[in-house]
Amino acid sequence: MSANRALRLLVLLLPLAAGTARGEALVLSWSSSVYQDAQEVPLAAPEGVACTASSFAVADTGKQRILLFAMKPGGVAAQTGEVKLSQVPVPVRLQADSKGNLLALDGKSHKIVRINPAGAFAGFVDLKGGPAAPAVVAFKLDAGDGLYALDAASGKLLVADAAGAVSRQVELPKGPLFTDLTVVGGTVFAVDGVGATVWSVEREGKAFAQVGASLKDRMSFPAYITSFQGKLLLVDQNGMGIVTLGLDGSYLGRQLALGWNDGFVYYPSQLCFNEGGDAFLADRGNNRVQLFTTK
Repeated sequence: MSANRALRLLVLLLPLAAGTARGEALVLSWSSSVYQDAQEVPLAAPEGVACTASSFAVADTGKQRILLFAMKPGGVAAQTGEVKLSQVPVPVRLQADSKGNLLALDGKSHKIVRINPAGAFAGFVDLKGGPAAPAVVAFKLDAGDGLYALDAASGKLLVADAAGAVSRQVELPKGPLFTDLTVVGGTVFAVDGVGATVWSVEREGKAFAQVGASLKDRMSFPAYITSFQGKLLLVDQNGMGIVTLGLDGSYLGRQLALGWNDGFVYYPSQLCFNEGGDAFLADRGNNRVQLFTTK
């Protein structure tokens, strides 16, 4: 790394340092990392990861493919397949549904593709009854495979069933740049990357409201949000870390830091947790996926 580059990163991270002193309610402990596929081809800028109880998938974005892995005892990952489809040339976000399908967001077309358990293309997710030409920038599934999507074209949250039929649309507030969303007990939480704010709307709510104050002094650019054990976890992409919040927006702490060794991150992207409490993080800038245990 050049001296100028290192100085820029130092300046970026200095305002965030104060947040590392508080104890986190959820601690990530590094377990292992995946750098390559079974043929020893290195990963290239992976942006997405989705996990189940015994497996996980990686959107190996730079290689225009999705890699499938199974977890073995001891936290060892073994590759079980590779998916490379013309319908999703730039896979950036992944979600696994309850039937073993994988849903992938293509960063070029902004469409969601369904991939069946055999790794074959199973169709685009057609958001029927919604805006005519949605441009999805982020999406999540709930426990019943209900789909929640941020549509940049219409500026709305779209809520659909497992078949893609839109049953609800909620206007997004004007001004914030929403980068991601998650769903907790029917409440949708969305994160504004630029303002470092969290917004929410309840199951039957008609409008989003800001949750707590801006966390600009705690985060640089939160690009991803998920939930685990009743807490919100935000991937601070430019701040090189993970921030934990309460559901009321209260700050609980941050962890991880800029670095290249295992356990450190460089422009992290998507984060997921399985039922056993293992965490999987797409560490884009380090061309790897890191696995963590929680305690």
